[in-house]
Amino acid sequence: MNMVFETILKYLFKKPLTVRFPYESLETAPRYRGKHEFNIDKCISCGICWRVCPNQAIRMVPAEDKKKYPKLYPEVDLGKCCFCGLCQEFCPTGAIKLTTNYFMSTPNPDVLILKPGKKSKG
Repeated sequence: MNMVFETILKYLFKKPLTVRFPYESLETAPRYRGKHEFNIDKCISCGICWRVCPNQAIRMVPAEDKKKYPKLYPEVDLGKCCFCGLCQEFCPTGAIKLTTNYFMSTPNPDVLILKPGKKSKG
């Protein structure tokens, strides 16, 4: 019983090890691979990102504004993505980048599909 009180006193006045999650969050590492960010103006529609994706999370589809962007552009399904970073690594123009944003929890799986030419929140 004496050891229990010693342990309680030892940790009673220390800073908690946990984070109060929606109100606080830990800072991510600079090289963390999170949600994708796509710049349609840099994209040359080469399809390399689609070819190198090991999970087939990327497919080439027409943009919403077909007059301004007549080619096929990558659509990323974050539900299938393993965040390996190959799409970013092989993109010759740097049009696709992985951010440090890891807040992607949602009950709606359609929100996890990043369509070309559409701004994603976060």
